Amino acid sequence: MHSPDHVVRALRRGLVVLALAIAACMPRHGADGAHKGDDPAHSSRNSLDWAGTYEGVLPCSGCRGVRTRLALNRDQRYELVTQALDPDGEVSVVRGRFGWLPGGNAIALERRHGGQRVLVGEGRVALLEAEAPPAWPQPPQRVLERIAAAPAVDVRRTLESHRWTLTSATGGRGERIEGLTAGTGRPLVLGFAEGRLNVEGGCNRLFGGYRIEGDTRLVASRMASTMKACEPDAMKVDSTLSGLLAAPVRIELDPGAEPVLRFVTAADTTLSFAGRMTPEARYGPPTLVFLEVAAQTVPCPGPGGPTACLQVRERRFDAQGLALGTPGAWQAFDHPIEGYEHEPGVRTVLRLKRFERGAAVAGSPFVFVLDLVVESERVAARAP
Repeated sequence: MHSPDHVVRALRRGLVVLALAIAACMPRHGADGAHKGDDPAHSSRNSLDWAGTYEGVLPCSGCRGVRTRLALNRDQRYELVTQALDPDGEVSVVRGRFGWLPGGNAIALERRHGGQRVLVGEGRVALLEAEAPPAWPQPPQRVLERIAAAPAVDVRRTLESHRWTLTSATGGRGERIEGLTAGTGRPLVLGFAEGRLNVEGGCNRLFGGYRIEGDTRLVASRMASTMKACEPDAMKVDSTLSGLLAAPVRIELDPGAEPVLRFVTAADTTLSFAGRMTPEARYGPPTLVFLEVAAQTVPCPGPGGPTACLQVRERRFDAQGLALGTPGAWQAFDHPIEGYEHEPGVRTVLRLKRFERGAAVAGSPFVFVLDLVVESERVAARAP
């Protein structure tokens, strides 16, 4: 028979063993709120489909709130867009990289963009305040909810069905990139077709091949160009753009009726373009026609009274580019020609793409787009 002291000591030993066993099973929390004893596979980083876009309205001192959109990419890049809910609230866009904090349940945006910590959860994120622990729950006013992903976009088809006009060029800190619009007075326009990239608007026309990798990167071959000489500012447009496209760039594409295309370099330089659907995508295949444009315009009637019209006649050429037959009769031509601006005193021969708009469309049944200037000649003015 055991003594009472022996029973008490045995009971105490049993309680100690039990306490140690319970302690071993209890999760241990680190400074970031993660369970340090957890299997890393169960962290937000490894167990959640966290890449996506999150939106909400965050509190603001002195305004009704700040509409906030945070996009997180698998390559650990982010875009943070904010706008105060005021009539004149300006949009701020910040892009950069983020890193995962120990435990894999929260991230930190790079320090040059404030080092903001973000807690990542299922279908939501929370922008943490300075002293807030990175653990749920968080105040609902600090939470952004995930929005539905946009339908998949055929990047190549979208690129090739539009012409893209440069709207802005900024460096990694948001500063304006000089040298892309100065000196020409013309917009910088990109065109894509059958694996070829064409650039107009600088001094020379730039052209070369391109390919798309994984719908996220554009890789351009070394760009060739025509050989015109221009003012230094216009030449700088060509060299600046060629330099930016010399290395692969990330593609960001916002589809829609007025699509937006962005190229982002490794240094976070961002070129933004507005898209306009090409006539081929809108109307279908064109017919090639040749028109000779006289040096001087002629008067012709217009909806608002007499106006000036081009004077043209039809021309024909064989496969070797040699003229065939006799030119047609001169006649007034009151159709606009996209991409062509007449210079008085200069005779030209143009190769045009003629598109049929359809009988149901009011006005002219055709759309004309400049394809090539075949000849150009300055004509001396006739003596009165």
